[in-house]
Amino acid sequence: MKKHFTLFLSLFFFILSISLQAQNNKDNYVVLVSMDGFRWDYQKQFSLPNLKQIEKEGVHAKSMKPSYPSKTFPNHYSIVTGLYPDHHGIINNVFYDSALNESFSLSSDAKNDSRFYGGNPIWNLAEQQGVRTASFFWPGSDIDNRNPSIYKKYDNKIPYETRIDTVLKWLQLPEKQRPHLITLYFDEPDHTGHNFGPLSPENKKMVIKMDSIMGEISRKLDQLPIGKQINLIIVSDHGMADISNDKKVAVLDYVKSEWLGYKDVINPIMSLQAKAGFQDSIANALKKVPHIHFWKSTEVPKRLHYGTNPRVHDFVIEADKGWSLVSKESQNIKGGTHGYDNNEKDMHAIFYAKGPAFKVNKKVKTFQNVSVYPLIANILGLQVGEIDGKLSDVKSMLVN
Repeated sequence: MKKHFTLFLSLFFFILSISLQAQNNKDNYVVLVSMDGFRWDYQKQFSLPNLKQIEKEGVHAKSMKPSYPSKTFPNHYSIVTGLYPDHHGIINNVFYDSALNESFSLSSDAKNDSRFYGGNPIWNLAEQQGVRTASFFWPGSDIDNRNPSIYKKYDNKIPYETRIDTVLKWLQLPEKQRPHLITLYFDEPDHTGHNFGPLSPENKKMVIKMDSIMGEISRKLDQLPIGKQINLIIVSDHGMADISNDKKVAVLDYVKSEWLGYKDVINPIMSLQAKAGFQDSIANALKKVPHIHFWKSTEVPKRLHYGTNPRVHDFVIEADKGWSLVSKESQNIKGGTHGYDNNEKDMHAIFYAKGPAFKVNKKVKTFQNVSVYPLIANILGLQVGEIDGKLSDVKSMLVN
């Protein structure tokens, strides 16, 4: 009898603890902010007092490893799905889908076509479990029929201050209308890094400006009535590497056009589809191209988690770091780019976080960006399906 009573008490307190944890999670808010192209070491290169302060108040990762390829859309969507690009389907910023007979690009309406997108974005996961969400421009948040409760169609002309003020207003809505998860996207310093290079005076100025904006967001969130319930997470999608006009290679000069089916080129990555019977011809030609490495899609290294998606063509070609793939030799190259092997440290991104869920003044090791998804789900008390991200990779930063 005593044994049964002890077992009953243990079970009662276990269920009670789970119930209290769930209630605590319902009180949590997450604001996920991305600065496109903010390299992992900008804080070392430049004086960034606001991110330094956020680091003291919470958690800072040595770096965050992007998914391959280290491009904008694949990585923003990996962060909010917990899946590698090979698994969620956005394999690059530009690609051709032979099954749909359509091309995906950031400049076309296809980017809003839900047929291109796999996985279950974090805002969908939350909404399915009764948590209201909002997004201001996060890549993939304005997909047809896969939207948060509140979202904005992308318009890069909307000032940063307007974006911040809107997010603050969302967090002051009546409780039943108030989103508990908000994603917010800024296109800098990526744009400036591309134009001038990562360590240029122009990019330094922009990085310092973005640091100031992060400080403003942090302070204004703290000042809200629910400020002590808000978890602020600041990330980027990838880093940036210097490129120059004396380091470029015209790969297609080595490959006969009659050998090719489809080709997707977005420097420094290229994907080629061979016409029937010409795989060996292309492979032999690519062996002669300097300053690149390439794989057949079936032979991409496992660590890259890439090549199994049918949207990836027969050959994946990547320029050596600092080199560019161009369509013709006369093409002018300058500034910076990204997309290289995600083992290249210049491709690594940032991760900062503060709030009630996070430890204070805690530094954690480099982790893969797909693990941000289970981290947010844990903070909000959401049940997660099968994904690539691992909560175990980020659990050390959490209070509980």
